Amino acid sequence: MDEESQAHFVVLSRDITQRVQTLDTLRKLRHAVEQAPNSIFIAGAEGNIEYVNPAFSVTTGYSASEVMGRNPRLLSAGSAPPSLYADLWAHLTSGRAWRGEFLNRRKDGREYYESAIISPLHDEQGRITHYLAVQEDVTERKRDEERIRNLVNFDALTGLPNRTMFASRFSQALALTQRSGQHLALLYLDLDHFKNVNDSLGHQVGDELLVEIARRLQLVVRDEDTVSRPGGDEFIIVLPLADAQHAAHVAESLQSEVRRVCRLGHHELVVTSSIGIALYPEDGHEFETLAQCADAAMFRAKETGRDSYRFFSTDMQAHSLRVLQIENALRSAVVQDQLALHYQPQIRLRDRRLVGVEALLRWNHPDLGAVSPAEFIPVAESSGQILGIGEWVLRTALDQARKWRAAGHTGFTVAVNLSMVQFRHPGLVEMVRQALADSGVPPQMLELELTESIAMDAPEKVIAIVQQLFDLGVQLSIDDFGTGYSSFSYIQRLRVHKLKIDQSFVRHLGEDPSAQHIVHAIIGLAQSLALEAIAEGVETAQQSAILLSLGCDTGQGYYFSRPVPAAQLDGLLTEPSSIVV
Repeated sequence: MDEESQAHFVVLSRDITQRVQTLDTLRKLRHAVEQAPNSIFIAGAEGNIEYVNPAFSVTTGYSASEVMGRNPRLLSAGSAPPSLYADLWAHLTSGRAWRGEFLNRRKDGREYYESAIISPLHDEQGRITHYLAVQEDVTERKRDEERIRNLVNFDALTGLPNRTMFASRFSQALALTQRSGQHLALLYLDLDHFKNVNDSLGHQVGDELLVEIARRLQLVVRDEDTVSRPGGDEFIIVLPLADAQHAAHVAESLQSEVRRVCRLGHHELVVTSSIGIALYPEDGHEFETLAQCADAAMFRAKETGRDSYRFFSTDMQAHSLRVLQIENALRSAVVQDQLALHYQPQIRLRDRRLVGVEALLRWNHPDLGAVSPAEFIPVAESSGQILGIGEWVLRTALDQARKWRAAGHTGFTVAVNLSMVQFRHPGLVEMVRQALADSGVPPQMLELELTESIAMDAPEKVIAIVQQLFDLGVQLSIDDFGTGYSSFSYIQRLRVHKLKIDQSFVRHLGEDPSAQHIVHAIIGLAQSLALEAIAEGVETAQQSAILLSLGCDTGQGYYFSRPVPAAQLDGLLTEPSSIVV
């Protein structure tokens, strides 16, 4: 090939590595944006949408074509305050990113919370050309936060403020009252005998009742008042700018609402309430003091018949201090050997033989002196100390029974009282079994007394527990019989050995014919069930004679003997004829 016919090539080349890398980066960015789980949109400088990613459409329900050229405010639920948008644009126009939350509305109308980061985008000259928004649906998180906030501040059952939230509401009400120079009332409302509803109809019905009562209470009060439920069957109400007259009016209205028939499913219930009222500034200047005063007044209302209200008075404060004194002193009564048992004989009427003794608790405190069981037993029950004290009583009585047996004194029972709190405790039967085993006393020498009110509390549970105690071999009696509403069929199902006729009926024998009719009927009931009848509170020879004529088996009371220490009873065990005093 000659030179003229040769072909010549000119090769031009350009390094496009940077371009390829840039395109690759852009492709990655596009994939990242397209596949991002967060909603992303880009708006132009004028604020209208120019781009949305697929997640935006999934979250909002709008397709890209439906929002192009439109302002993002089309998503707003309309509840954001103007200050939010003012803050947003103040950040963006100054070149700073903004972070915050919106309540938005999806295309289908459902509202949702969205957390957003909106950033201004600049060109080479630093001018804002676009806005980039990256958003996340935080509805579930907000709901979780709200649930937690409600759990912390509101009662889960009724939705009312709990004690925590109520303390805050009270502070606000107190501040308002102080500024105005007026009064404030704090009311403690407690449902009467609510436990009977739970025990007889179940906790579900009890809960439904509480919800209904909470609804009714809110109907009575003003918008500025607060009704709360700190727990159980108790409600606290604060009435700002309220004097005694207004507080009394509200209390009466609250009780009237509570008293109305409640129809819950197939059940119709009528419940009552007891209310205690404390006033600011007369009874205190802060929540805790007023709460204690209202609580004391509420308990006084219960003590005086329930279904009533009481204003706090200073004598209640003295009573509260006395209760606190007793509660604190009781804690060391056992270890400091301040408790003792006295024993009152139970006498067979036909031959005046001692057939049993009842162990009665006594407390002699070095400062308080001799404290009546009627005063300290309720305190022991309410404070939970009765369980320890009750076990001490049982073991001490069994130890004394062991000593009497060792001395040759047999043929009688030693009776020990059980309180409501003890009877409800799940460890009762095992505690009795262990105490008997430790003492070596035969079970039939021990008699356990439960009051008729205990026997009528949750009947099926009582029957089961009584059966377990019966199976241990101990004697069982129903104390204060005649004061409750026991039926023949129910007593027949209880595995008890004795009925103790309440002293309120025995006291009027020979004076009131109706009392004699009642006693005769109780003795007849006992005989028909093959149970022993014991009359309590026998104080005169006439009462003893009438009881014998009516067929009563056994008597107990001052006519025969006062409760005495075990050492004094030894003589009565040896010489039964010395029993009558």
